[in-house]
Amino acid sequence: PMRMGPLEQAHRVRKFLLEKFKEEGIVSPAIGVAVVFSDTCCDDQPTQADLEGYVLGSRELSYLEKILPEFLGKAMPVGFRQIPSPGCIDFLHELWCESWPLKMTLSMQVSRDISDRVMLDEAQFTALQAVLENDIVVVRGGAGTGKTILAGELAMKEAEAGKRVLVLTYTEALGMELAKRLNGGKSGRVTVSSIGRFALKRLREAGFDEPESHEPAFWEKVTKRAAESRSLWKGCGWDTVIVDEAQDLGKHEWNISTRCARKPPRIWCFADEGQAFWADRKIPQKIRKNGVLYNLAKAYRCPPGVQALAEAYLGKELDVEAIDADKQKGIISIRACEEGKAHRTVEEEVRKLIADGFKLGEIAIVSLRGLLFSGSIVHRKNISGHEVAMATAGEIGEHIVCDTFLRYKGLERPAIIVTDLQHEAERYPVRMNIAVSRAYGVLRIVGDRGEMEKDAILSGIL
Repeated sequence: PMRMGPLEQAHRVRKFLLEKFKEEGIVSPAIGVAVVFSDTCCDDQPTQADLEGYVLGSRELSYLEKILPEFLGKAMPVGFRQIPSPGCIDFLHELWCESWPLKMTLSMQVSRDISDRVMLDEAQFTALQAVLENDIVVVRGGAGTGKTILAGELAMKEAEAGKRVLVLTYTEALGMELAKRLNGGKSGRVTVSSIGRFALKRLREAGFDEPESHEPAFWEKVTKRAAESRSLWKGCGWDTVIVDEAQDLGKHEWNISTRCARKPPRIWCFADEGQAFWADRKIPQKIRKNGVLYNLAKAYRCPPGVQALAEAYLGKELDVEAIDADKQKGIISIRACEEGKAHRTVEEEVRKLIADGFKLGEIAIVSLRGLLFSGSIVHRKNISGHEVAMATAGEIGEHIVCDTFLRYKGLERPAIIVTDLQHEAERYPVRMNIAVSRAYGVLRIVGDRGEMEKDAILSGIL
């Protein structure tokens, strides 16, 4: 138990601040008190008289721009308004440094920068409302535009309205992460799974006993058999089906998705065509023709230089100035190695990131090669003396993740190391776009110099 309640702590800090302003002869701004539980989802406000209406949970943090004005109106002292001295903000910064003796590490700087980018903007609020008002919707947007966040919020809102919701992803790791994040939704009405895993579970219940395999042929067989079995989906009828990574679904996955929906269907699709790995896979014409199309244009997840680099692999003109600025800040680093020494250099970069304050659970190593390539770094069990985990390992929060670009698609971490570059690999620009855009803090690219020199974008910024 806490020695002092959250609101009591807030009042104590307010008193301390007012005393400091008075000592310096500075007129303070109005200072209110409230409580933020940043790791707790508060579906309902606490009923205690001193807390009701003064609490924000983790879900509200993404909407501060929208809800803060009204919230501040409650939290501020009633009838207290005064014009603060011009230097009051600078004085607050001085107080912060005075009370925070630790050196500002790269990890801390990144955390501060991230907080300025994670708020949902007006366009995303508009998209949220537009989707809720329509039964068939396709939301398109590039990496970092908030598609998965919107999908999660929509799932929760539908569940709160009493609807049964099915959320399907293409990659298993993203499905697992979303399942943890949504945790069944209100009253357990939200079901979340990768579509392949969802199909396999149904087939297992019907007697399918072939051993599971990483081979693409196995999952092709699973989705094909599940899609062709009408009886497997009899009586499903989810009120709302949400499909994330819609650009990667093939015809069998789409058959499964539509058979899971009620009649008439309510299906919301989220897609990033720039990260489509299979050129022949498209959102069905029927959905595109009958649905409302909404585009998310603004990317907010990645730092500007990282975003510029990711977009360059989709054909956008390279913003060298933005990339150079992030290189100078230590956000971007590109290491060209002698042939065969890339993995050793990755270990060096891991050690540097840890020294810069990053936790193991904030680091991911992303290979541009597939899982079946024997020389991929993903087959390592230990890197820099630390046990690593694949993205689908379950409890990965305390571990460095080491996985392929395709299996890690849809996920993100503050520190990303991209390696195993091979310029001749199929759809190399898409691989790079996916891998680079996983970084919402810092990006490290490590590869053989020969491979980097074949890459017109990397060779221009080495």
